[in-house]
Amino acid sequence: MDLKQLCEKILTPGRREAVESAVNDNSCRRISLYGLAGSSAPMLMSALPSRGRPMLVIGDSLDDAGYLYHDLSRVLGESAVLMFPSGYKRSIKYGQVDPPSQIMRTEVLNHWFDDPSLRYVVTYPEALAEHVATRDTIEAHTLQLAVGSTVDLAETEKWLRENGFQEVDYAYDPGHFAVRGSILDIYGYSCEEPFRIDFFGDEIESIRTFNIETQLSESKHDRISITSNVSQQGKGESLLDYIPADTLLW
Repeated sequence: MDLKQLCEKILTPGRREAVESAVNDNSCRRISLYGLAGSSAPMLMSALPSRGRPMLVIGDSLDDAGYLYHDLSRVLGESAVLMFPSGYKRSIKYGQVDPPSQIMRTEVLNHWFDDPSLRYVVTYPEALAEHVATRDTIEAHTLQLAVGSTVDLAETEKWLRENGFQEVDYAYDPGHFAVRGSILDIYGYSCEEPFRIDFFGDEIESIRTFNIETQLSESKHDRISITSNVSQQGKGESLLDYIPADTLLW
């Protein structure tokens, strides 16, 4: 018996009927499940059918959310589950931003409406309390690049500077970009890896991710989105305000 088959065993016919009835009730925005211990909660959630939009899973704490994320991603795959953490180190009261966490927050905002494979977003109260940018703000601070498209490199550099990116010799942190001849390296806030864009004149010839330690190119991409640090541009809106009203909360 594999892990997915074991998860299916959690939902007996009676439980499945009751849970799916609640899940499919559009008037029900919040569902509470009791008596689930250990990994039984993520196992049950992984056995539920996809609704075509993400569900928000709220853990009691960062540790609790971390366990939920780990279990769900093990069963469903990493592309089906995203983590929405706090954007700060230790606590927001210290004001020390955490770039990797900011990437994860922006990734959730970018994937929420446009990624049909995303089934669950896991978070916790402290992360939900922090403001997020609106959809319009995200679109205004996102640069779309595709192989074969014509792009003015100078204008792209101007856009990066205007959106808070710092020009450096080698891009190794989110918010960095580097230009070497016809090659543009960008480390945005919407992907865990930086991108290397190779130009032939004004045409994008190739797009690859690259390793920040070796600076060597890795996987190819046909189209990418580069987002600036929109996690620090929230204007009084929480993730609960951002998502649709009929999203389920666990």
